[in-house]
Amino acid sequence: MTTFLAQSQYGGMRNQRQRQLPQIQEKAPDPDFKIDKYLGIIIYDIKKAAKKSNVKLNSKEGKAFSEALSLYNKEIKDIRRINSFTLRSTKEMVENFQKMAIKTRDFSNQPVIQKKMSENLKPIAETLKVEDIKLAKSLKKILSEKQYKKWIKFNRKNDKVFPKETE
Repeated sequence: MTTFLAQSQYGGMRNQRQRQLPQIQEKAPDPDFKIDKYLGIIIYDIKKAAKKSNVKLNSKEGKAFSEALSLYNKEIKDIRRINSFTLRSTKEMVENFQKMAIKTRDFSNQPVIQKKMSENLKPIAETLKVEDIKLAKSLKKILSEKQYKKWIKFNRKNDKVFPKETE
C-alpha cells in the first residue's frame, strides 16, 4: 500500500516571487569618530549635574558647585577652541581611514593611524587631565561624601572617569 500526499497553494511559486521585495544592498553608515567622547570632553549641564548629585542649587554648596562647574565648562571650551584644528584634522584622518578600510577591507594601516592619533591628542589629553583633577579636588571640598559618590556615578554613566591625583 502506497500513500501519496500533495498540497498546493493558490498561485504557486509565481505569486510568491511577486510578494518578495527586492533586496537592496544597505549602505554602511559613514564613520563618525566621536573625538570628544574619546578624550572624555564633557560640557556639563549644571542643573542636571546638580540633580544627579543631590545638590540644591540655591544652597551655599549649590552655588559653589555651580561656580566650579561653570569654571570647568569655560576652561574645557577654551581648550577645545584652542585645539580645534588638531581635533578636526585628527577626526578627519580617522574617519577617512575608516571609510577607506571599509571600502577596501584593508585594515593593515590601523596601528599607524592609532599611533598618529594618540600622538596628536596626547597634549590635549594631558591638559584635560589637569582640569579634571582641579575639578575633582574642588568638588571634593564642596560636596559631602555621599554627594561626591553620586557625582562620580553620574560621570561614569557619561563615560567620564576622573584621574587620581597621584597619577
